[in-house]
Amino acid sequence: MKQYNHYTGKDFTIVICAYGTCEYLEKCIRAIKRQTVKPKVLISTSTPNGHICGLAEKYHIEVRVNPNGGHVRDYNFAIRQASTELCMLAHQDDLIEKTFVEQNLRALNRSKRPIISFCNYLEMHEDKVDKKPSTMVKVKRIMLLPLKVPGLGRTMFGKWLIQCMGDPITHPTVVCVKKEMPKEIFREKYKASMDWDLWQRLSKQKGEFVYVGQVLLYHRMNKENATAKLFAHTNARYEEEYEIMCRFWPKWVAKVIMHFYSKTAKYY
Repeated sequence: MKQYNHYTGKDFTIVICAYGTCEYLEKCIRAIKRQTVKPKVLISTSTPNGHICGLAEKYHIEVRVNPNGGHVRDYNFAIRQASTELCMLAHQDDLIEKTFVEQNLRALNRSKRPIISFCNYLEMHEDKVDKKPSTMVKVKRIMLLPLKVPGLGRTMFGKWLIQCMGDPITHPTVVCVKKEMPKEIFREKYKASMDWDLWQRLSKQKGEFVYVGQVLLYHRMNKENATAKLFAHTNARYEEEYEIMCRFWPKWVAKVIMHFYSKTAKYY
């Protein structure tokens, strides 16, 4: 298959977003270090401590400290630390397959103008990967079926179609092409849906959403998950997602869809 780009591991930075004293951080680092194609690796944190710095020293990873921390600000700071053309923000409690970088590079190089790439995934509970995809994962896979049609991910309609019933793109799996990112990447006003807000804005640009169908990431589901914490203490998710849904549909249609879509919160 024809290659339009020539990205290599030297063009790819994985920035590990670390905070607190997460017990899973070392496993995350080890999964990144065993990649078949080696990327550049950084740790970004607004909570520097002995645990994070000790692991960084052990695995020879540079730490970048954000002096102005916050959920959205931390992500924006982290992505700015990458000097390469491609950047992935790794969640400290997730694990990636050893071919994650290799498979994403192959897919990105086959796209004329990639904006983002993202992959299939499975959830983890405690330290065990689910044997079967959860209801959440199944629904997202169905929503992404249009991308199996060759070329549809390059069209505005295709990028609209996969998002018009909700957000099927799992943030921890995403690789960003930095030159395609807007000046304001993640917006402060969106606490629970900052990623969907970004995908919706990017869908209006020329270029392709590149979907890698293989399971290359294991997303840990636990009560310490930032999204889970937010859902437990605020109604921000519904309000934000309704506002984004209204970008796709008239308000009355968006309300009907949200009646069903909002029920997905129970899976976090």
